[in-house]
Amino acid sequence: MERVLQRAEPSRPPPAGLTGITVPHHALAADLIARGFWAASQGSYDRIVLLAPDHFGRVKGPFATTDVLHETLYGTVPADRELTAALLSHPLFENHAAPFEEHGSMVLMPFIARFFPGTPVTLVFIATPSTAQDWDEAFELLAAHLTPRSLVIQSTDYSHFLPVSDAVARDQETLARIANGTPEAVTTLIQPDHLDAPGAQVLQMRLQRDVFGSSSAVVAHRNSVAYGTPAGNTTSYMVTLYHPQPEQLSRFDYPDQDRFALGGDILLGRYMTPLLQDGAATAAMMQSIIDATAGAPLIANLEGVLFPEPLINAPASAHVMQQGLAGPVLQNLNMSALSLGNNHTLDFGADGMEVTRAALDALGITALPHGTVVDFGPARLLALNMVPGREPHVLADDGFDWLCDTPAAPPLIVFVHWGEEHTNAPAPAQREIAEEMAACGVSAVIGAHSHLSSSEVEVALGRMPWVFSLGNLLFDQSGTRADGALAEVRVFEQGTVAVRLLPLGNLFDTGLAAMSGQ
Repeated sequence: MERVLQRAEPSRPPPAGLTGITVPHHALAADLIARGFWAASQGSYDRIVLLAPDHFGRVKGPFATTDVLHETLYGTVPADRELTAALLSHPLFENHAAPFEEHGSMVLMPFIARFFPGTPVTLVFIATPSTAQDWDEAFELLAAHLTPRSLVIQSTDYSHFLPVSDAVARDQETLARIANGTPEAVTTLIQPDHLDAPGAQVLQMRLQRDVFGSSSAVVAHRNSVAYGTPAGNTTSYMVTLYHPQPEQLSRFDYPDQDRFALGGDILLGRYMTPLLQDGAATAAMMQSIIDATAGAPLIANLEGVLFPEPLINAPASAHVMQQGLAGPVLQNLNMSALSLGNNHTLDFGADGMEVTRAALDALGITALPHGTVVDFGPARLLALNMVPGREPHVLADDGFDWLCDTPAAPPLIVFVHWGEEHTNAPAPAQREIAEEMAACGVSAVIGAHSHLSSSEVEVALGRMPWVFSLGNLLFDQSGTRADGALAEVRVFEQGTVAVRLLPLGNLFDTGLAAMSGQ
């Protein structure tokens, strides 16, 4: 086991403060179990709650627990007798007759003893026939006993007994629902096609949201074929981390996945220019983004033209940026690509767009023109403008049959410019478009243009994560009608994607405050 732990040890210390982890319970995936426990290893906990399935039908009612001690090669795992007694006093819970036979808990005991020696543990075994009402009652019981110094461990394996191609499809449906973040989104998942413990997933997500205020990041997705099992009958594994500060989860990078981020509208000119000429203001705005991305490649929407020299006699309101001011900011943010699929790309005509593309090329930044699939390495990117103006654009009335025929190896991510300004929720038209794109096999849809960021990742056709708007990244709009967020995307080896939102607030206001010394 020590060799497994050493191979899984992260290269830099993980952040403290994780409130939950979800790990497999097949010893086959011991390296992924170790990944989850290493992630939480800097935390100091008074209480651990372990949510596990009832694989063998030993639990007659909805739930069971036990107050027995567990002996491991790393020492004894003590039972949390106070919480166990409180649970057993409720009619929902019974005493588990054979806890040592349940691998959903036993496989994790050595890891608990190794990483959290002496911390008392409450086991919660969840019966297959348990209902959403049962889960609601169990949530109330558990929530009353949890504090910020508690850790909730969800022991769950995902798609079961499926050919690997079907398993990947089911897993993407699960990943999309985890991205949505609402427990209600997972209540329709099928046991065991999607996972072996829907109740554990619902309880974990609700406890994290409503008790800890934590958000999630899926940091592993792998199928058992990677360990040598037959491809016709597989099990899938995921590792999910929870933390009350979403940006802390950006610090987790692993070689079996690619991580990058998408941001909203950028205009590094006009009334943003004084901030870019002020070191404190520029540093404050960039630091907010760097903290959220943790250095990952960044993609955003360039709202205007980028010239190598100041443009003489340009209107004060023009979307013009100077390469000397904008270039260092873009490079320091690790900007890898910028969309030109918007309603300001051709503000200075075709010549202005070509100058912009040349400036981006000089900065080492890939231009994403409207309607062209660009290979980004871990994914293919398609920038689309749906806002009529001077630029090429597509309209919803035109349909998206052409998208179904667009050659692009998955995953394909559509970065779309659409919607009404200063709104953060999609209209029915955007929902219909997202569903059409999902039906064509698009892996994710990320939107911009509205200047106000959405608060959740939505799910189209039960499988595709999408975000209506990321709002502004760096744009000269102040106040409550404008803000921004990042969409972090992780692409796993099987081509599945996990998306999550990282709120940024209004970075123009952040820069103004720093410039004034506040």
